Amino acid sequence: MKKILFPTDYSETANNAFKYALQLADYREAELYVLHVYDPPIISGGISPQLVENVLKKTSFEKLEQLHANSPVLIEMRKEVGLEHVPVFFKVKEGLLVPEIVHAIEENNIDFLVMGTDGANSSFHKKILGSNTINTIAKVDIPILSIPKEAHFTGLKNIIFTSRFELEEESTLDDIVNGAVVNGAHIKVVHVKQKGCVSCEEIYSKWSEKYKDAPLSFHLFNAENIEKTLLDFITHEPVDMVATVKRNKTFIENILSKSVTQHLAKHLKVPFFIYKSKK
Repeated sequence: MKKILFPTDYSETANNAFKYALQLADYREAELYVLHVYDPPIISGGISPQLVENVLKKTSFEKLEQLHANSPVLIEMRKEVGLEHVPVFFKVKEGLLVPEIVHAIEENNIDFLVMGTDGANSSFHKKILGSNTINTIAKVDIPILSIPKEAHFTGLKNIIFTSRFELEEESTLDDIVNGAVVNGAHIKVVHVKQKGCVSCEEIYSKWSEKYKDAPLSFHLFNAENIEKTLLDFITHEPVDMVATVKRNKTFIENILSKSVTQHLAKHLKVPFFIYKSKK
C-alpha cells in the first residue's frame, strides 16, 4: 500500500492542506501519516544534564499522538470531505521540521509528501511554494504536492501536466494516468514547442498512440515565451492541480523569475504536484 506523509502545525493553512492529503490518500488508496514536529523545550538556569533528560522523558509521545488523532478539528474535516475511511496515523516528533520530514520519509518508506504553504513570504518563489517546501524539494526524491493557502478543496477532476515531451517524463505520466483512470479525472498535457527539439515529435507520436484510450488530451502551442504561455493556459482552463517534473530549472522556477504579477495573483490558488526527474 502507498504511503503519504503530511507535516502539519495545525494552522489554518495546514488544515486546508489536510483535506487534499486525505483526498490524495483516497485517490491512491494509500495510508496517510500526519507528522507534527515541535521545537525542543529550552531549559536554563544551571540545571544538570541528568535532570534535563528526566524532564524530557516525561513527554509521552504515544499520548501526544493519541491526542492529535482525536483532534475534533481533524475529525470534523474528515467528515466534511467524506473520507473517514482513509487510514490515518499520527506521529509527533521533537526537532527541526525538514530533517524530521526526511527522517520520516526514510523510516516509513513514504511515497508522496503533501505540504501546505501560506504565501507569507515576500519573494514570488516562496510565495507559491513556501520556504519549507523549497528546502524539502531539494532534499527528497519523492513527489511533493504543495497546497497554497488560497486553494479551495473542490475535488480532483482536472489535472494539467506541463511537459517537454521527453522520454524521462513517461513514468510520471503513467503514474498520473493510472490514478486518473481509477478516479474519473481528466489530464491535459500541455507542451510549448521549442526550437531544436528533435525528439519532441517522436515522443508526441508515441504518446498519442500509447494514451489514445486514456482520459487525456494534448494541447500544443508555438510560442516564444514558454512560461507565459503555460500560465495563460492554466489561468483560463478548469484545473484542480498542476503537475510538473522538477529539473535543474523547472517551469515553476522559471515563471517565478519573471514579473508576471497578474498571473501569479491568480496562480496562487492552484495546488502543484512536483515530481522529481529520473534523469
